Amino acid sequence: MSNKSVLIVAKFTAKPGKADELKKVLNHAVKPSRAEAGCLHYDLYRSVEDGNVFLFHEGWENGAAVENHEQQPHFKTLIEQAEPLLSAPPDVNKI
Repeated sequence: MSNKSVLIVAKFTAKPGKADELKKVLNHAVKPSRAEAGCLHYDLYRSVEDGNVFLFHEGWENGAAVENHEQQPHFKTLIEQAEPLLSAPPDVNKI
């Protein structure tokens, strides 16, 4: 990846009845992600229109910081624990 800053928007949609459980899983990644080198911001939002939809809005100094983030235990745990709670794979856009 490049040395330019990277913005990530990642959408997670819970299966019906699993939104609160998914929220807990996603929230566990916020604090350790914010503490990572290269993290500019890492914010989690829940849709007011559809409570099953969550959105991560992330800013990283560069592509290397993103690659490092994706190797962290808390990120891997998030993906592993979220998967059975999702109605579809996460929709991740890197800008």
